[in-house]
Amino acid sequence: MLEETVSLDGPVARRHDAHGLEPTPIRPASILEGEPRAREKLLAHSTDGGASVHLWDCTSGRFQWTYLTEEIVHVVDGDATVEIAGTSRRLQTGDTQVFPAGSQCRWSVPDYVRAVTCRMAAASPSPLKRRIRAAFASAHKPRNSRAR
Repeated sequence: MLEETVSLDGPVARRHDAHGLEPTPIRPASILEGEPRAREKLLAHSTDGGASVHLWDCTSGRFQWTYLTEEIVHVVDGDATVEIAGTSRRLQTGDTQVFPAGSQCRWSVPDYVRAVTCRMAAASPSPLKRRIRAAFASAHKPRNSRAR
């Protein structure tokens, strides 16, 4: 579990506050239904500031979201439906979705969702950003099912 992680500085103290997640309120004007409550925690960032990884969660509700940076979202618990450019997709545990910088979508969270997100600045790709994109692309290449 996250609270038992060992870092380069030694063991990390056990946390009793939901993995250190801090409230990140959704703007009231963006809420379409319910009272969704979002929280997040910065897990890591690149030395050039071009990329960062966060743990994020949200309770039930519907809201609009605009991505200011390119973001890769990997769901680790729960589920949500996202609508982007008129297309809906259900995201559940184990699913990954890329949101381009500037994209707008609607999130519908029926109960709860927790995800790890990787945010990458839209400026010229840093070496880390290129490696993340390459790893993501190779992990999702269609595999040839014919034997060689």
